[in-house]
Amino acid sequence: MKAWENFNKLAETVTNEIIEGIQNENLTWEQVWNPRNGPKNYASDRVYTGFNALWLAWVTTSKKFSTPYFLTFKQAKQLGGNVKKDEKGTKVVFWKISKFVKEKTTNEEGENEDVLGRKFTPFIWTVFNIDQIEGIDFSIQNTEEERVFSPIETCEAIISGYSDCPNIVYQGNEAYYSPVNDYINMPEKEAFQGEEQFYSVLFHEAIHSTGHSRRLGRFSERPALVGYQSAEYSKEELVAEMGASFLNAYAGIKEVNFKNSLAYLKGWLKPLKDDPKMLIYAAQKAHQAANYILGIQAEGEE
Repeated sequence: MKAWENFNKLAETVTNEIIEGIQNENLTWEQVWNPRNGPKNYASDRVYTGFNALWLAWVTTSKKFSTPYFLTFKQAKQLGGNVKKDEKGTKVVFWKISKFVKEKTTNEEGENEDVLGRKFTPFIWTVFNIDQIEGIDFSIQNTEEERVFSPIETCEAIISGYSDCPNIVYQGNEAYYSPVNDYINMPEKEAFQGEEQFYSVLFHEAIHSTGHSRRLGRFSERPALVGYQSAEYSKEELVAEMGASFLNAYAGIKEVNFKNSLAYLKGWLKPLKDDPKMLIYAAQKAHQAANYILGIQAEGEE
């Protein structure tokens, strides 16, 4: 049996398992890496996330602060210190999420139910790096045990075989593909729970990268990766995660990642009204993308 036929069968099996799993499983997605050296609030030890994480990481680097720890003016006072004279703080955004009843509906048992919506209200806070604060004896201890990363040969072969793979960089604590600059950003390998989780996330971003105009041109069909939680964004996330599931299966690491992949896929089906047809659509695009990365061509293809 030819390589493309083998992979066709594998992709079909995984697609069927995904459809069945999403229907039958109670799923919760888990981020499989922990921020390492990411911006934190010193007082609460809380890690900044999203835009704040990227923004404060850049501020820490660009201003050459010695650590990525920050405090508000009030927190510095509460700890017995104060902001140094003429120091300027950095604005961050805190989102307050409140629920409200959007509409009424009737469930399968004929009972009335509230359909809840979520309202996001932004609050702007000013924070200061601890280098900008005096009067406090800051104590920063690294209690995490250093983990040694061990490459998985089959996974490395997939990435090294991706002939026009974009540049992969390791900056900050976010995993994403930048279609504008055509590169993949990953957290440090040692930040992941295990090697299998690292490669699964890398495969996800690699599948995204196949949509670039110099590869499969998927993004030209729609404004992909634009409009968070829009239908088009959701479709692209389905494609990327299903493609990652195919590559996980091909590399022999599917079982470790499968339930988390199901949870991720189910989350992105919500903006699409849980339409199961979207999984078939995503599977077709994901299959094409995975084939591209693996360099597998069907008969008759150039």
